[in-house]
Amino acid sequence: MPIFSEADRAFLRRPHIARAWFVELQLPSGTWRLHNGVGRKTVGGVEWRGVSDPGGRQLVSLSAVEDPRFGQAAKLDIVISGVNVDFVRSVKDQARLIEGAPADVYWCAFDQETQEVWSGGLKKLFPGYLSSPRRQSQGIGIRTVSFTIETLWQSQNFVFGGAWTDAAQQMRYPGDKGLQYVGVKVTEIIKG
Repeated sequence: MPIFSEADRAFLRRPHIARAWFVELQLPSGTWRLHNGVGRKTVGGVEWRGVSDPGGRQLVSLSAVEDPRFGQAAKLDIVISGVNVDFVRSVKDQARLIEGAPADVYWCAFDQETQEVWSGGLKKLFPGYLSSPRRQSQGIGIRTVSFTIETLWQSQNFVFGGAWTDAAQQMRYPGDKGLQYVGVKVTEIIKG
């Protein structure tokens, strides 16, 4: 089954097609549905709020989402600049609750001339989780808040937190016999 239909391909071949990013965040204050543009847009039957300010006071930067190499996980970095003091305080107060919150990343194509949204709708890039927010200030005028949306594979390279012994395995899973011979010297006798 093809990923894109003929109608999708015809739309994507238009001369002024652009991509828009959509992020659905499950924050302590509720579900936030944001897009990287300006204003409110309804896509997929849901209203998404724009996070950029046309006056230039608030700007959102999204890193490229690259196909990861072997042993790495995909991630997306979001930097919001020009935020006010109240927003920085709220991020600081809720940092522990924000870390690990579900965050799904979508993209959608649209025609820049007609503002027509692609009939293919939202395409989920990856389900992910928010990292702990980072705040940075320079002087009295420059404030940024940055987040990283990580896939569930982000923690794959961390060292296992337990011991590979029968006693530790029994504490984790009582009755499991999978590690009962770990550390036991075994001598094999082959009879011919």
